[in-house]
Amino acid sequence: MRTISTKLDKKTAEKFLKVCNDEGKCQSEMLRDLIENVCGLEENEDDLEVKVEDPKPTIEFIPELENVRIVYD
Repeated sequence: MRTISTKLDKKTAEKFLKVCNDEGKCQSEMLRDLIENVCGLEENEDDLEVKVEDPKPTIEFIPELENVRIVYD
């Protein structure tokens, strides 16, 4: 294992600590989970390939409703 550290401003550090406390995790545990999630390592720790999502946005067209009646009885 290796150690990774970062510096945060006071406001961000306080918010992060609150999130950690709300989740019932220590800061190190939460950071480890976040990093593994971003790197896609939670499924298979031996596979070090980083997964990248498709950067193209998907647009779905929803047909408009016609002759809609709302009846309140």
